[in-house]
Amino acid sequence: MKASYNKIQEYFSKKLPEPRKLAELLTYHSYEVENIEEIDGDYIFNIDILPNRAGDSSSDGGVARELSAILNTSLKKNPFSGKLSESKIRISVSGINKFLGSNISQEEAENIFKKLGFNYEINGEDFIVNPPLERMDIKIKADLMEEVGRIYGYENIEAKLPKKTEKAIKINKKLYYTNKIKQFLADKGYSEVYTYSFRNKGEVEIKKPFASDKNFLRIDLRDGLKKALEQNVKNLPLLDTDIIKIFEIGNVFKEDEEYTSFAIGWSDKNEDIVDRLSEFLGIDVVGEMKDKIFETNFNILLEKLSEPKDNYEELNKKTNIVFKPISQYPFILRDIAIWVPTDVKNELLLEVIEKEANLVTGLPSYNINRTIEKEAEGLLVNIKLFDKFKKDGKISYAFNLVFQSYNKTLSDKEVNKIMDKITVALNNNLKWEVR
Repeated sequence: MKASYNKIQEYFSKKLPEPRKLAELLTYHSYEVENIEEIDGDYIFNIDILPNRAGDSSSDGGVARELSAILNTSLKKNPFSGKLSESKIRISVSGINKFLGSNISQEEAENIFKKLGFNYEINGEDFIVNPPLERMDIKIKADLMEEVGRIYGYENIEAKLPKKTEKAIKINKKLYYTNKIKQFLADKGYSEVYTYSFRNKGEVEIKKPFASDKNFLRIDLRDGLKKALEQNVKNLPLLDTDIIKIFEIGNVFKEDEEYTSFAIGWSDKNEDIVDRLSEFLGIDVVGEMKDKIFETNFNILLEKLSEPKDNYEELNKKTNIVFKPISQYPFILRDIAIWVPTDVKNELLLEVIEKEANLVTGLPSYNINRTIEKEAEGLLVNIKLFDKFKKDGKISYAFNLVFQSYNKTLSDKEVNKIMDKITVALNNNLKWEVR
């Protein structure tokens, strides 16, 4: 909003401070004055007014009224002559001081209400204040207390730390057990996933779907978890695991209700995770098992659990979270097997392989992983021992090597070149032989 210095001056008999000083006062107490322009002998303030003050401040008269309170200077004329609001707010000086942490006297509070142009009555220690009609932002006690603090000056209020309460803080039961279950599953090698809440079929239809195949809300977590398993299995070579284990806690939507569901899924062989979770929680975790995915109503599960202890000790564990980017380009797999004397550990071979392959920083490393790493030019993203056996006084180690770039699609020629360098480096040891 733009306001004229000369127009504002018309509301006062007393000379106002010079424009820059006026801008400082307004910025400190009321609004943000972004700049001042001098135009034809007048000064125009470019004022940023918050929405809650638009009702009484979006005019020269509104700014004049604000300055009247800040400068403790009466107006020559009242810019607002409409009927005052009938809403009355009862407030006490002790309540103001408790809210602000101040030490304002009743006389000071009364003087502030006068500056603001608020009609009021005194009833014992209380003020019954009738805010003006144009002050649509003054609705409750807190609004009125904020006005008192603003005019009194927050710089005049001593900063104090809140008193420590001896009352125990009640823990949110759902949040508490959600975190405990997540941590339990993470410790058992499970990863949390978030899947789409939208489906191409369901019971609750979306009026304006953003895609034709996502026009319903999900009725379970099973479908999303199943797709997540299928997608992650394709990337198993990139992961340091032989099995995908995931879980999700999220809301599902039926025609007559919305509730939180909990599902666990795995890609290979039957897991006893549900029994172990039951033992951990001390209750029978009951649900539906289908396609290696277990799902249960989390709200019903919570009802069986006891109230958590009234402290946050168990929730304050700090965990270092490490994020690793995912390449959009496909990976290439290679295998390599080496005969070595029986006293050679596989870690030593890993060191040679990783040194030659230049293993990508941030992936699992070993105290001997320097040899292969050197030759892979940062393209070896994972390496895993998958077989070993002894024969004729020697031992054979076989490794899976996974190559991938973050910048392009690798060619067989590029990877073969790296494999040749790794082979040469391994064969340089006269007691080692690449099979």
